[in-house]
Amino acid sequence: MSDTSAPHPNAVKPGDQVILVDGSSFVFRAYFQSMNQDRKYNTRSDGLPTGAVRLFCTKLLQFIREGAVGIRPTHLAIIFDKSEDSFRREIYPDYKAHRPDPPAELIPQFPLMREAVRAFGLVPVEQERYEADDIIAAYSCAAEKAGADVLIVSADKDLMQLVTDKVTFYDFESGVKGKPGYRPERRLDRAGVIEKFGVPPEKVTDVQALVGDPTDNVPGVPGIGIKTAAQLITEFGDLETLLSRLSEIKQPKRRETLIENAERARLSKRLVTLDCDMAVGVPLADLALGALDAKRLVAFLKALEFTTLTKRVADAYGVDPAEIEPDAAIAQRFDGAAPAQGEPLAAGAESAAPAAAGVAAAAPPAPAGGMTPQALAAARAEAAKANPCDRSGYETITTIERLDAWIAEAFERGLVAFDTETTGLDAMSADLVGISLALEPGRAAYVPLLHRNGSGLFDSALLPDQIGTPEAIERLKPLMESAGVLKIGQNLKFDWLMLARYGIEVAPYDDTMLISYVLDAGRGGISSGHGMDELALRFLNHKCIAYADVAGKGKSAVTFDLVPIDKAAEYAAEDADVTLRLWRVLKPRLAAERLTTVYETLERPMVETLARMERRGIAIDRQILSRMSAEFAQALGGIEEDVYALAGERFTIGSPKQLGDILFGRMGLPGAKKTATGQWATGARTLEELAAEGHPLPRKVLDWRQLAKLKSTYTDLLPGYVNRETGRVHTSYALAATTTGRLSSSEPNLQNIPIRTEEGRKIRKAFVATPGHKLISADYSQIELRVLAHMADIPQLKKAFSDGIDIHAMTASEMFGVPVEGMPSDVRRRAKAINFGIVYGISAFGLAEQLAIPRDEAGAYIRRYFERFPGIRAYMDETKRLCRERGYVTTVFGRICHYPDINSSNPSQRAAVERQAINAPIQGSAADIIRRAMVRMEGALAAAGLSARMLLQVHDELVFEVPEEEVERTLPVVADVMENAPLPAVQLSVPLKVEARAADNWDDAH
Repeated sequence: MSDTSAPHPNAVKPGDQVILVDGSSFVFRAYFQSMNQDRKYNTRSDGLPTGAVRLFCTKLLQFIREGAVGIRPTHLAIIFDKSEDSFRREIYPDYKAHRPDPPAELIPQFPLMREAVRAFGLVPVEQERYEADDIIAAYSCAAEKAGADVLIVSADKDLMQLVTDKVTFYDFESGVKGKPGYRPERRLDRAGVIEKFGVPPEKVTDVQALVGDPTDNVPGVPGIGIKTAAQLITEFGDLETLLSRLSEIKQPKRRETLIENAERARLSKRLVTLDCDMAVGVPLADLALGALDAKRLVAFLKALEFTTLTKRVADAYGVDPAEIEPDAAIAQRFDGAAPAQGEPLAAGAESAAPAAAGVAAAAPPAPAGGMTPQALAAARAEAAKANPCDRSGYETITTIERLDAWIAEAFERGLVAFDTETTGLDAMSADLVGISLALEPGRAAYVPLLHRNGSGLFDSALLPDQIGTPEAIERLKPLMESAGVLKIGQNLKFDWLMLARYGIEVAPYDDTMLISYVLDAGRGGISSGHGMDELALRFLNHKCIAYADVAGKGKSAVTFDLVPIDKAAEYAAEDADVTLRLWRVLKPRLAAERLTTVYETLERPMVETLARMERRGIAIDRQILSRMSAEFAQALGGIEEDVYALAGERFTIGSPKQLGDILFGRMGLPGAKKTATGQWATGARTLEELAAEGHPLPRKVLDWRQLAKLKSTYTDLLPGYVNRETGRVHTSYALAATTTGRLSSSEPNLQNIPIRTEEGRKIRKAFVATPGHKLISADYSQIELRVLAHMADIPQLKKAFSDGIDIHAMTASEMFGVPVEGMPSDVRRRAKAINFGIVYGISAFGLAEQLAIPRDEAGAYIRRYFERFPGIRAYMDETKRLCRERGYVTTVFGRICHYPDINSSNPSQRAAVERQAINAPIQGSAADIIRRAMVRMEGALAAAGLSARMLLQVHDELVFEVPEEEVERTLPVVADVMENAPLPAVQLSVPLKVEARAADNWDDAH
């Protein structure tokens, strides 16, 4: 620290008490605590949000008059983050990259916080390139060196590395005791830090380097938790010693992980280590507490209409508030909604204002005798925040009589929110442990069914006071299937599938996850996800009980049937309660933002459609997979020997570090780049570039990676996914997972099996029809190009599709002047690459790489393409313009895809988002079309008297299992439904074409 000027009259000395307050942490704590209080206390009369400032001022007054934990300060520093662009971003650009934007109501309060500090006669400390934590570290080290005692006030665990015999850490009480979000105060000395981290303060950064920090996007080492990290640092002494002696670690997997991520750990330590030696702009001596100017403070408090706090200050300092005018600058310059022009905002605040929600220019009419949809949505949102969850009121239903009473009330009300609790996340194999119900906010209950006493299979017995599962299912079935009662769930597909295994088909229903998805897909800081916990925090200001808090985590985790009933009831009933509250907040927004049709036609019906597909599963031939595994293993062995020969040594091919050292360190190949962790970049793109330049080793490594992935992901693992009861593989489809509406699958992922390679096609051969059946694969032909032709209104493309002309040959003819008849295959291949590449915003570099041609030539192809099809360039430019203006794009069916970062100041990020925004209406419209086909398919098959069953959806393809005798009748029905899926909502200006074939296995049918 550089505070080395002449002695200051207020210089820190032995016996002084220095309190360092992490203002940035303090601000957010004040905001969230204010959300637990009555709305009228949180805004000024003109609507300016002030609740966080009020609590901030209350705490500042306490620090000045009373100190903290019995310590009266001689020096008091309130320290803020100047911006997110600290020196750590220079080390690691992704540092804090995923932090959400601050709440919209907090943004105008940031500058007021700094004004508050000045009104109390203090200096708001902040400094470019440094975080508040670094400034606190510099002050702390300097004060300790001068012999003073230091108290750090913060909720940030990073500051615990500063604790010494003279420095302690204090996190004050926040929230309302007994309410969600409450945190008791805690004060940590060296012993407290050791208890929390398992190591003393001076070793905390070593532990953090291994564990990482997802909040700040500090990478750490995958799979290393805090207990393991503490054990390692205790055993080896420090991070560098550990990394230099990794060969001594006995666990092979842990050793290999640490070897591969050593540089990540070193980088992480640099990111979490605070800079005690930084030169502070405000000397610590200038932060000595002096006499408070009570009149100035009262003028500030009156301007913000803090009546109670104004009286408290006036009484304490003997001034008459009636004689003091409100601070005119504060009263006028903040005009009720935002800081005055030119007033600095906190880091990231500029992008935190609510994004456009896709509302049409004209508002929907008001319901007769009631509020408009917009007013209803706003009223529901306010009411939700004003009514906190109270878990103490939840009921545990242990008798049939009480269950009957709840069911009767649900019938009377016409709606019920519910959630299932199970022994696992696989709905096809898990057991139902209990079910929760909610009838109104705060009125929720849990029905335990299968809770056991014990810790294992042999010592477990059912606990008493539970309703038998058959009896409960018998009572619940009429309710869950009643057309007169709306069932409300969160991520309802799992619950639907779970109850279907017990003979209940839930209908009608709403899904809060899907409602949120329709409203806010891709909205970033305002809507980073659609899980219940995230939505509860965002819309209810409520922190839900974490699953790990009831079931444990790591080795101590148990399945839900072994959770005590009282803990399970609190957790499960809260889920139903929160789901109902979220539905009340989110459902009115659908009407207000004119997205009801999107939800009701494209999202909600997919719950049942996908659940049925997942339940059916698909058969696989294990012998085919076993043979392929052996073939792949043999082929991998051969490739490995080739790699070793080309490299001149044996090494771990799967280790990016070892590969990079060979390619760029020893062999000196061109194009070397380093990742943020300091390792050589050896990703697929880098290796493809090297391979295109004629270097054989990178090509062999790529071949090895592809084959190794196919073996490990599919041929080795697929047999393990076969369900014991059904003998089939049941993938799980994710709704609300992409901005554009495309589906993804997992456990296993069937979307990523390559179809353009021989090995990928071999894997598809292992998916087979059962005896007496065939598999039908029905695939849209060039659907995204057809959608592009329609949306961009390209006459040449529309005519070609209408006339059934080969679109790639036509494009080649337009671009290169080559007749369609007798066209060379390589010319058509180039046109095909351009056609599909344009849809995804391909660059000259990307096209050059794909076609193995010079970049200049690829760039010329793209320019010529836009010259021949100018409407495509016009479409792209107009799409980008609209997205910059509105923050979103739409599909032809009205789905809204938000891209708030399209106006990012980062050129590379902005360019990437522009490409996404251009592609989203095309890809999203194609995704919507296949959704519409899937929703209609079962009804159409049933109406035709067919028993075909839809099993899989993979991008633009649907897979069915059909009795052999019905194949010929099924093919035209499937094709007709798919080709006419846009109707009647949208009449495309180009026809859709579906290619459908039947065979004994998936590959032959494709």
